[in-house]
Amino acid sequence: MPEASTPVHDATITDVVLEAARDVAKRAAASRYGERPALVDPAGGLGYADFARAVPAAAAGLRRHWVRHGDVGAVHVSGVRELAVAAHTVTAAGAVPVLLPPGGTPAGLAALMNDTGARFLLTGEDTAALSMAAVERSYVRQVFAFGDVPGATPFRRLLEPGAAPAGRPADPLRDAALRVPAPPEDITHAARLADLHRLRGTLDISDGDVLALCGQDVSALTRMGLVDLCLMQGATLVGVPGREAKDLLEAILDHRATAAVVTPAKLRAIAFGHGSVPVAGVRLLVTGAPSAGAVHACRARHRWPVTPLC
Repeated sequence: MPEASTPVHDATITDVVLEAARDVAKRAAASRYGERPALVDPAGGLGYADFARAVPAAAAGLRRHWVRHGDVGAVHVSGVRELAVAAHTVTAAGAVPVLLPPGGTPAGLAALMNDTGARFLLTGEDTAALSMAAVERSYVRQVFAFGDVPGATPFRRLLEPGAAPAGRPADPLRDAALRVPAPPEDITHAARLADLHRLRGTLDISDGDVLALCGQDVSALTRMGLVDLCLMQGATLVGVPGREAKDLLEAILDHRATAAVVTPAKLRAIAFGHGSVPVAGVRLLVTGAPSAGAVHACRARHRWPVTPLC
């Protein structure tokens, strides 16, 4: 991970991730290959430089819309690009993001918003129907949307230049970087950074790696952690929309992935499937306890090493 000039105990998770993203963008600009995507999902790719520019600009936009330090903002999106930008925009504005599951019901989402104290929401075009129905049953006062959603302020409006009220400096040791719902629990910036350092040591994701992930295979906290780990390390994270092993294999081939997150069931499907595996050397990060037979088969048949995710 690129070293941050600000000591970790004085920095927020977003400070560290943005500084790392800027460093990756500078190195890419100086190379003959140019910028590579940081985050990829079915809607497209987002580069490191674009991510690093969008987050502080949109955070200033939130403050212009009267989002204040300690406010809680719900994030209801499906793609990894929108997830990263939305969550870090909220924390950069001094607020606390709550990551809602992309699916669910209006009543269930509204209950999560109310239980966690959400007062504003960031949603996407593909999740907006559920989001807006949930808002009617919640205490949310403002909605911001990626794309054009009736009744919501377009996210692009947040990127417009203009003066914004100064935000209060965050205390990484005490201020929340994330609020986990059901039951609500706050995770500080310092705790999130410590978790990322442990994750880095376990997974060995490095500059140039490409990690394929189906977000439905992990918790919202783990998904956000993997997004941040890739941003901090200079890797590319590819969001896989399908839930089947074949969807993951197609993403590995299409994006030349060097690592992939799998459930024990997907590991078995890959290990004992009749189809041929298109590439060698992909590291599989398994979310649960794998069977010894599946681990051995992956290594023997495909030369794919298996590592526990946690």
